Amino acid sequence: MMGNHDEMLNVISRAWGRQIGYCFFPYISGTAVDKTERIQSYKEGKAFKWPKDRPEILKHMAAHVDDDLYWCPSLFEVPRRRLEHAMDEHALWADLDGVKPKDIKDYPPTIAWETSPGRYQALWIVSGDIQGASWPGRENQCMTYYLEADLGGWDTTQLLRIPGWRNHKPEYVQQYGEAPQGKLLWAAGRTYLPDDFNELPDVPAVTVVSDIIEQEVERVDRHELWKKKVRLGVSKRARDFLKAPDTSGDRSEVLWEVERELADAKCSFAEIIALVKHSVWNKYAGRADEFKRLSTETAKALAERSEDVLRQVDKYDEDEETRLQKPTPLLDLMRNIKPPRWLVEDILTQGAVGFIAGEPKSYKSFCSLDLAISVATGVPFLDHFKVIDPGRVLWMQEEDPLPLVKVRLDKIFPSKMLDKVVSDEGVVFWEPAQEMPKDLAVDAFIGKHFTISDGAWQYWLDEVLEEGQYKLCILDPLMMMAGDVEETRAQQMTEKIFKPLKQLARKHRSALMLVHHLRKNDPRFPQRGGQMMLGSMANHAWAEDSLYLKRGKRGELYVEQESKSSTSRGFRITNLNNAVWQPQVVLPPAEKPPKEPRIRQAKEKGPKREGKAIVALRELGPGLHTLKELADAARITQGGVYNQLARAEINGTVQRVGTQWQLKYNKSETA
Repeated sequence: MMGNHDEMLNVISRAWGRQIGYCFFPYISGTAVDKTERIQSYKEGKAFKWPKDRPEILKHMAAHVDDDLYWCPSLFEVPRRRLEHAMDEHALWADLDGVKPKDIKDYPPTIAWETSPGRYQALWIVSGDIQGASWPGRENQCMTYYLEADLGGWDTTQLLRIPGWRNHKPEYVQQYGEAPQGKLLWAAGRTYLPDDFNELPDVPAVTVVSDIIEQEVERVDRHELWKKKVRLGVSKRARDFLKAPDTSGDRSEVLWEVERELADAKCSFAEIIALVKHSVWNKYAGRADEFKRLSTETAKALAERSEDVLRQVDKYDEDEETRLQKPTPLLDLMRNIKPPRWLVEDILTQGAVGFIAGEPKSYKSFCSLDLAISVATGVPFLDHFKVIDPGRVLWMQEEDPLPLVKVRLDKIFPSKMLDKVVSDEGVVFWEPAQEMPKDLAVDAFIGKHFTISDGAWQYWLDEVLEEGQYKLCILDPLMMMAGDVEETRAQQMTEKIFKPLKQLARKHRSALMLVHHLRKNDPRFPQRGGQMMLGSMANHAWAEDSLYLKRGKRGELYVEQESKSSTSRGFRITNLNNAVWQPQVVLPPAEKPPKEPRIRQAKEKGPKREGKAIVALRELGPGLHTLKELADAARITQGGVYNQLARAEINGTVQRVGTQWQLKYNKSETA
């Protein structure tokens, strides 16, 4: 029997060519007595890697000789039998039903078999591949319609019966008294070239696109797709093509370029068609074979995805022996990881995200503007923290009017442009103010109603960050920009605000800081700065480098730091109330080594005082005594007596006999 299974596997695997991929062998219980039981007993089974898993496939076949075993004539890139993961076709197939293979003269099958008396299936093996042959309106569907075979037996994920297998359908078992044996008719017929099927009649236009494809494409929410995949995964050039109102140049080249980029952005088959179909580059618009052509091009675009992209799709790695990616040894994974690099030393790392958050009137906006100008000019932040990697800055403000912004800028900017000189006595001097340069590398976006949670604004920010190549982006303040989200809902804040912002920061290698508010601290219940932020705890979890500002009683500013890259505890800022911004940073004193602990001489303890119940027990003398007698003698409650006696019993001082108690005397006491 094993030899027969091996022979049948050799026959059907010709449909896969020389490809390496995943194949499927579902089954239905052979003991099912009606249609309902057959449906309930259907098992998709595991995905087998062909040809590596050939021995396992043979074992699977042997285990299901008494079941209805099926196979799929398509191979798949990942272990899922889904249309968008199908590989190139190397055969056509058809569920012929009552069409006899020997009567097919124009296109005689390469392989034909009888599945039950008077019912047949067939393969037409192709030399090379015939990409997209099983897509709607293509060769496989044309062959099925031409032969008037089962009209539902041509699609990519179709299941066929294995040649020579018994058919356990209840009606056949009832008719023939047993499950009839299938029969291989021949397996050495003509091999075809792809062009041999060009003369097949087209499928009528109304059936060109299957219901599956139509439904999948129509279900695609193009706006959501744009936010989740296109905005962050496709180049600006391709996005501009998709948004273009008119065409220019070669439409075929542009259409192909866009389809390839969408494929590499991990868009699915239906998603790619949904986007390009509505673009001006759809050169097939209005044609009867529009979906057929778009399907073919999309299949080719998906087929040309790089190996790296294919590994990322559904997180499966074709080169691994297991279906899921294997965990990586921790030391190997960490071996070439470089430590974070500072943008501003001890304050902010390159590409990090975080908060500048503070209580009301705690100089949040001053500090954020100081940080922006410092990174743009290379002048130390707060006149103390060195800027390691200066560059352009995007500063966005939605809370304060332009006149107030100018007041702050007039205080901060002169201090950045003056040369500070410190005398030997520690006295600080500044040179006279210079004229403000016109090329300050800070781009501002003020009072334009920017909304973080809005997909269109996220797309806009993506474009701006890509064009500006900013080292730092500051958004001031968060809750004026959050939009239609509930600040106390962690999931909403994460999905609509924090996750997109972190994606943008990573994509453009731009640090991103949010200015936010802290609740007023209750001295009875002290909390860390991150715990005092308004809104969800998702705020705190998202941040990597943050500064939390609190006003002191004398006008100074206490800055608490939380960083995943620094051990800095924070610092204090003084000298704030001046006509010019002249902050002075005061670092906490270095921690002193712990003193040697003083070992105190233990005092000698005297004898421990006995409880009243024990004293009463001694006074009453030898013998057994009740709780009531002891309570009366000690003048305490019976419960108090019991508690004292129970502890004394553990120490071995007294003994309980039933409900009565007595002292335990040692030999010296009884002598």
